[in-house]
Amino acid sequence: MAAAPAAASTSGAALVPKTSGQDKTLEEKKKQADEAAAAKKKADEEKMARAQADNCARARQSMLQLQSGVRIATVNDKGERVFMDDSARAAETQRVQGIIGSDCH
Repeated sequence: MAAAPAAASTSGAALVPKTSGQDKTLEEKKKQADEAAAAKKKADEEKMARAQADNCARARQSMLQLQSGVRIATVNDKGERVFMDDSARAAETQRVQGIIGSDCH
């Protein structure tokens, strides 16, 4: 009767899968690759967030200039200085407002 518990313990050990050294190496490499991918994704997200914050700040500054009423000059294709008329100012204001809406949260 003592043999029955010994047989049960050996069959219980057989149910636990043994991992070979190669499996552990593959698991470790997969874990490292997953961590590297997660770190890259996080870095990309942070870079995008910084770019959006920069775009937001520039757009807000541009909006302040447009709303101030000060004459704004641009340079045309010929290199000549040209002042914005009311329609160009309105179009630029609308464009900048769109940027603020998309990049400023």
